[in-house]
Amino acid sequence: MNYKMFGLYVLFWLILSQNFNFERIVVGTVVCAIIFVFNKELLNNQRKNSSIFISISNVKYYLLYFVVLIKEIFKSNFHVAKIVLSPKLNISPSIVIINTKLKSELNKTILANSITLTPGTLTLDMYDDKLIVHCLDKEAANGLENNSFEGILLKKEEISND
Repeated sequence: MNYKMFGLYVLFWLILSQNFNFERIVVGTVVCAIIFVFNKELLNNQRKNSSIFISISNVKYYLLYFVVLIKEIFKSNFHVAKIVLSPKLNISPSIVIINTKLKSELNKTILANSITLTPGTLTLDMYDDKLIVHCLDKEAANGLENNSFEGILLKKEEISND
């Protein structure tokens, strides 16, 4: 059994509870034990079949991904603001299909959500190795192929598979 995960559940409960008294600790421990028992098989399957759990070698990719995501969100915010505030409102909405080389369903979902988080784009569907994305203008659509998000996730996948 993975008692470290149970310990994380209890620690998380204690952080959220704010007040420490005997009843809260007992109730929190019981609730965490119930959650742990019901999720034990799910956690074991995920650990065997995917790269959800963070390893030391992947931490730099998670941090890099977060920095790139924030940068792209700010860049896209300014771009969309420029479009919206311009008197002509030059938009050319389009739907594009992006082929991804990612293998992990989790990484594909992270990529799809990151695209949706950047203003001016919205991931409509995800199937097989394709993402269908709605873009506010063609400039945003051009930047979606071979984006930096996918590059970082591909490097993380290579490390995870070794």
